[in-house]
Amino acid sequence: MNNTPLVSVFLPYYNDRKFLKTSIESVLNQTYQNWELILLNHATTDDCREIAHSYQDKRIKHIDMKVNLGAGGGILFEKMLNASSGKYIKTLCADDELLPECLEVLVNYMETNPQVDFAFGDIKYINENGKDLKNSWFNSRQHFSTKHDEIDCIKTYIKKISFLPYIGNISKREILEKIHINKTFTMLFDMSLWLSLLCKGYKIGYCLEKIANYRISSNQLSSNKYKDRALKLSSYEHSEWWKIFQIIDNIELAKNVFPGSKYNDYLTKVEDIPFYVALNLFYDWSPHVYEYLSNILNNDDKREYYVNTFNFGIRELHQMCLENPKEKKQSFIKRFKNKYIYQIPAKKLNLLQLIFLILHRMFYIISGKPIFEKIKQRKNFSL
Repeated sequence: MNNTPLVSVFLPYYNDRKFLKTSIESVLNQTYQNWELILLNHATTDDCREIAHSYQDKRIKHIDMKVNLGAGGGILFEKMLNASSGKYIKTLCADDELLPECLEVLVNYMETNPQVDFAFGDIKYINENGKDLKNSWFNSRQHFSTKHDEIDCIKTYIKKISFLPYIGNISKREILEKIHINKTFTMLFDMSLWLSLLCKGYKIGYCLEKIANYRISSNQLSSNKYKDRALKLSSYEHSEWWKIFQIIDNIELAKNVFPGSKYNDYLTKVEDIPFYVALNLFYDWSPHVYEYLSNILNNDDKREYYVNTFNFGIRELHQMCLENPKEKKQSFIKRFKNKYIYQIPAKKLNLLQLIFLILHRMFYIISGKPIFEKIKQRKNFSL
């Protein structure tokens, strides 16, 4: 076992007394034994710290946070990374558990696929009481596919979709040390981690074996119960998250991410990639990207450079603000409502417009669409 790579397992906890013991023991019971477990106490207010310190295994390291920082995320991950020594980093949450052969399977996968920098194994769903829900991430997660390469993954993240399983991950330590970890991210932290690795050109892999149990709980921040809170946090974090795409430092990778871009012929220098990315992401994050482009175009020297290099200046920025190509894809009904209904004050609607609204609402209810939307929403925030 001395010749096998050391694996550092990251496990932060806060008021997780119901599941923490099971989670810790799932690491202790691994068939692969060359690991260290980093237990981070996020200023817990219950007896979790006593539970964590009750295990005397010398391979366990403890970190105590004096103050709770909310849901944590990036800052907790960085503290655990700094305290770890492993060749590989394995992520785990306090309410989840590793299957006995998890580390053995993942290390074997990484060692036999040296071209892969970070990988994901399949994870099973269990309920709050540990009952097998007879489903797994690879089989049911929307937008996920083991056929997705790095470009496919980056394009999926452009759509603001989370699709990679945090507890299914194993990564080379060396690559995590080379990327910037945003300490304020909570909801988008894991997405920011994987996106940063992808944009830096690191290679993703998929291990098809099931390696962990992912617990579905109503108390998770990502659950339907806390949907509004999660969406609010995410909306603020997106103002910084979109900038991760700008760290791409390979021209070919950038053009592959935006293959149909009208700016592809203008991109010839690596240092112009951030500007190029901003132009292509404008319609996805327009308020945030507008601020970035506005600051650049307010600088006379930079504005002259980009007018000459990309044929893009203040006039073009104004045109982008006024012409959103996504609006052209709207249905006739939606365009009609936007133009002839929603822009008119309610008191000034005529009889035909009121009848249209009533009939449209009745059709919406009769079609069962509200029910299907709630089911889809619940699924997205539960699995």
